Amino acid sequence: MTKQLLLSSLAAAVLGTAAALPASAQDSSAPVSLVSWGMRAPIGGTYEGSPDPSYGPDMLEISFVNRGQVAATAVEFVVRSGNREQTIVDRGTFAPGVDIAQEFEPAFVAPTSLEVEAVTFIDGTTWHA
Repeated sequence: MTKQLLLSSLAAAVLGTAAALPASAQDSSAPVSLVSWGMRAPIGGTYEGSPDPSYGPDMLEISFVNRGQVAATAVEFVVRSGNREQTIVDRGTFAPGVDIAQEFEPAFVAPTSLEVEAVTFIDGTTWHA
C-alpha cells in the first residue's frame, strides 16, 4: 500500500502540473483559444474501488476562452499521445471572453498534445480546424 501511494505521489508530481501552451502553438483563426491544459492526479492517488473521494482517476484539466462574437454550445478537443487519439466534447453555454475550466477523464494518462478541433455556436454556425 505504501509503495502504491509513493508511486501515485510520484506520478502526481510528474503529471500534475498543467502544460501551458504558448500562443504560437495554437491556431490563431480558432474562435476558442486554449489557456492551459494538463493532467491532475487525485490528492490521495489512484486506488480503484476506494470509497475515499481523494482517490480516483487522473483527470485532464482544460482551460479555454471563447474569442468569438457569439456564445458557443459545444467545443470539441482532440487529445493525442503517440498514435493514440481521443475526442472530448464539452457542451454548455460558453459566453465570449469568459475563462472556462473543465475536467475530463482521459482515455490515456500521458497526453502529449491537445487542440481545439471544432466549435458549435448558439446560432447554429460551426467552425472546424
